Amino acid sequence: MTDYIVSFTARSRGDLLEARRWLNQPGSGLKARLKMAKITRALAELRFSPERWPHSPYPNVRRRFIEGYTAYYRIDEKAGRVRIIRIFGPGQDQSTL
Repeated sequence: MTDYIVSFTARSRGDLLEARRWLNQPGSGLKARLKMAKITRALAELRFSPERWPHSPYPNVRRRFIEGYTAYYRIDEKAGRVRIIRIFGPGQDQSTL
């Protein structure tokens, strides 16, 4: 098994930053901070087995469900890279990437 390099699009970095801001806002509590830690860890773990997660409705795109959030990503096996495209929070419109 080969480890993949995990990278983010500018948009997915923004998505992650927004999730972090929301979950770490004043008064959010320990549960929210633990949720953010689980999201971060789950994204990093894509380097080990990105094929484990299901295909999405979009061509050549997979998705991972994490604590109510959904990460969409592509696998480039030749380059050994996982590219995270978007990260949507609960209730966000996921009809377009």
